[in-house]
Amino acid sequence: MSKFFWVVVALLVLMLGVHYVRKHAKPAAAMLPYSGSALAWPLDCYKGEACLNHIGYPDVKKSGNDFKCDPVDIRGHEGSDLSITQSAMEHGVNVFAAAEGTVQWVFDGKYDQCPSDHPDCRMPGGMAPDMNEGGRVCTPLGQYCREGQGQCFWCFDGGNVVVILHDSSTGVFATRYDHLKRGSIRVKPGEHVRQGQVIAQVGSAGHSTGPHLHFEIWKSTFYDPYDPWPGQCNAADKRLWPYPDGGATR
Repeated sequence: MSKFFWVVVALLVLMLGVHYVRKHAKPAAAMLPYSGSALAWPLDCYKGEACLNHIGYPDVKKSGNDFKCDPVDIRGHEGSDLSITQSAMEHGVNVFAAAEGTVQWVFDGKYDQCPSDHPDCRMPGGMAPDMNEGGRVCTPLGQYCREGQGQCFWCFDGGNVVVILHDSSTGVFATRYDHLKRGSIRVKPGEHVRQGQVIAQVGSAGHSTGPHLHFEIWKSTFYDPYDPWPGQCNAADKRLWPYPDGGATR
């Protein structure tokens, strides 16, 4: 047979193979930087409601400006302060887990009507593992370093505090909830929680000027504060935190 005949046969076999691959191949998955659902609004009090008093926005970059480029309440603040009225706190405002995860640390039992002269409202001068003095609480020494190596501990000035670790699919490493009402915490370390589950109520424990939830996001590792509010001065992902200036609506 001629050389031309065998070239034609080879081309036909190649075309049949390509057709088979196209017919049976699975479509490639789209590669997205973030594929999880949005974080839940962590407070049972919403924009436009009488219970929500004020929002103090983060200044993780320590620029002095928030995501809108407006001056912040507290320069270098690492979380969102969701303030409520005194009457709302007394009535009870629930705090929700922003995402599914496992409770890492729980601190409870501190006086929750700060500021006042109560010893639990005072801030001590130092820090140490397992410290529990005034409004400051500290974790034990453990494998909690940002770099993932060595032994570290972390301290929080929120008095009554919950920290939840999250799966990487949520888009964040952990969330932190400070200044909670004494005795209202419903979860314990090691407990699995669902997104939107009630974990506590808002209080005014620790280093606090009034009833509010200090809500803090750790993006990639331990104590890695992240500003989730998208705006002109902050390139955050709207899919992770779709809430506008003033917070979520009910």
